Amino acid sequence: MAEPLIGIGLPVYNGEPFLTRSLDSLMAQSETDFELVIGDNCSTDGTEEICRELARKDERVTYLRRERNIGVLANHNRLIHETRGEFFSFASSDDEYHPDRLAELSAALRAQPDAVLAFSAAEEIDENGDVLRVWRNSIRTDHPSPVVRMRAKLADPEENLQLYGLIRRSAMERVRPQAPFKGSDRVTIVELALLGPFVAVDEPLLRHRQHTRRMSEVVDSRAYRLREQGTERRFYLPNVEEGVFLLRGVGQAPLNRSERLRGYVSLWPWVWRNTLPMARNVAHVGLDVLGRRR
Repeated sequence: MAEPLIGIGLPVYNGEPFLTRSLDSLMAQSETDFELVIGDNCSTDGTEEICRELARKDERVTYLRRERNIGVLANHNRLIHETRGEFFSFASSDDEYHPDRLAELSAALRAQPDAVLAFSAAEEIDENGDVLRVWRNSIRTDHPSPVVRMRAKLADPEENLQLYGLIRRSAMERVRPQAPFKGSDRVTIVELALLGPFVAVDEPLLRHRQHTRRMSEVVDSRAYRLREQGTERRFYLPNVEEGVFLLRGVGQAPLNRSERLRGYVSLWPWVWRNTLPMARNVAHVGLDVLGRRR
């Protein structure tokens, strides 16, 4: 089979409640030159049946059931390498997609060859599909300077829907796999921003569903780590780890000497905001070592 223009990776675990609506919207795209690879983390509900039925009907769909639950982030990371195509996009079993999403985002990337990612405005919807609000990008990820793009992202760390845009595979393969700490998607966006500008499409092409079962609703960072398979015994220093990954990102980005120095200096506001959380990380590890924390 010829390589598609776009590879879509959809990680899922027990996604039955909204999965059919998500898949229907993906298969209704006006840009049809894509493949959809579904990575199922050993779901125990009706997810497997839904996905296998779709794969039987449409040769663009590949269903991969993991040998065990490998964790959310490992499932995401695998899908990057299990898909093909010039462009890559994550999809979610919770969300829905405008029919022209792939067409408009791929056109935006073709029109701006130096851009590494295209994303759109998004409607945030509830469990019933009713619109709660419309999200539009407010940070300068389109700036020609990589340091300005990085600084803009670090100043607004909660704005992470860009990662569900359309990404040049050549750029996606240059960033490191997401590590098992909450907020690792922020680091991925920073690393992508250091590689090139993002282009924004003003029309809402994504319907991003908010509900209590979303992984992003998990508030406690320690609980988040415990949900990731194979990490139960590791000491947990999420803020420290994020800082280390950001430093490495600046160090490994294709920057000249002046830009790299400015990049390191631009991390200081992040360090200042996270000094207390990092101190708490270290204190918790100390309590773990002493056996006083379960």
